[in-house]
Amino acid sequence: MIGSFLPLPTTITTTSGRPLPPRATTTTLPFPTTPLRLGRRQIRVSVSSSSSESNEEGVGSTNGSLPGLPPVGEEEEEDDESCPVECVTEFKTDEEFSRFLERSRATGALVVVDFFRPSCGSCKYIEQGFMKLCKGSGDHGSPVIFLKHNVIDEYDEQSEVADRLRIKVVPLFHFYKAGVLVESFATRDKERITAAIAKYTSPDLYFPFAGRSLRRSRRSNFYSKYVHTSRAI
Repeated sequence: MIGSFLPLPTTITTTSGRPLPPRATTTTLPFPTTPLRLGRRQIRVSVSSSSSESNEEGVGSTNGSLPGLPPVGEEEEEDDESCPVECVTEFKTDEEFSRFLERSRATGALVVVDFFRPSCGSCKYIEQGFMKLCKGSGDHGSPVIFLKHNVIDEYDEQSEVADRLRIKVVPLFHFYKAGVLVESFATRDKERITAAIAKYTSPDLYFPFAGRSLRRSRRSNFYSKYVHTSRAI
C-alpha cells in the first residue's frame, strides 16, 4: 500500500456520484477585551433611570428624611412652645416703670418684674424660664404684665430704679398688684415664680378693679415687705 502525503481532496463523492460542497471551517476569535458598546449604553441608561427614579421618590424629602416621612426636626419645631422674647418688656427708666404700674391700677393686671444683671449667671439661667411663663399665665382670670430691668445702666453704675428700690441682690422678682408691691423674692426657681403668679391672679384673692383691692394690696405689701423679704434673706 502506497502512502501519500498529498492533501486529501476537498470534495467528497457520495455513493450516488454527486459531489458534496466543501466542509465549512470554524474560526475561533479571541474574546473582546473591551465591553460592547450596546452593553455600556444599556448600563448607563439603567443607572440614569435608577437615579431619576430615586430623585422622583425623594421629591418632598428634606433634612435627610426618608421618602414619605416628615422632615427630620419637624416635630420638634411644632412642639417648641417657647414664648417669644417680645412678651417680656424691658424698661430702663422710672418713668417707663410708672406707666406700667398705672396700667396695672386701671386693669387689675399683675405686674411681674425680673431684676437682672448681664454678668449674673443665675440671671441668665432663669431668664429662659421666665420668658416661657408668659404663655398661658393669665388663665386664672387676670392678665399678667411681664417686665425685666437691668440694674446696671449704660455708665456701668446702678440704675435709678434699682437705687430707688434698694435692690441689692439679683435675680430678684417683684410682684405688683394694683400698682402696689405685694411680694418680692430672690430666686432662680421657675416653679416658685409660677406659684406666685397663680396666687396673685386667682379671682378669689383679688378683685379685678384697683379701687376695691387697693386696701387689701397694702396689707399684702406690708406682709411681703417684712415677712417674704426676710425669708429670702
